[in-house]
Amino acid sequence: MADLRTVARTFGFLKLAEVIVSIICIALLRGYNLHFGGDVISGSYTDRYMTGTITIGGFLIISLALLASYFYGEAGTYQKLLELIFNFAATIMFFVTGGLVLDYYTSAMAVGAFRGAGKTLGF
Repeated sequence: MADLRTVARTFGFLKLAEVIVSIICIALLRGYNLHFGGDVISGSYTDRYMTGTITIGGFLIISLALLASYFYGEAGTYQKLLELIFNFAATIMFFVTGGLVLDYYTSAMAVGAFRGAGKTLGF
């Protein structure tokens, strides 16, 4: 049986917030057709795009799995070290992805109506 009291605990609430933020990022990417910048000719566009999409999508999948383990897991399955490693990696990768997006949408290369949505995605 699912234990919904997990959301009331700090780690459950933060994991739920991470899932919601990741879904909002995916909605911004798809809804506004946003980019991570870079040059198509030199190949940096592909590197930036892969970094951004893997960060957002990958950590959404990991966060959903961890959140489900909180709800349906047996007592004692919460592992602090594993959670710390995932959260540390997610923090670094989300800062890098946000930096890539902000670098592109605050530069002169980004023009158009979606510049505000791009800056929102970066923050």
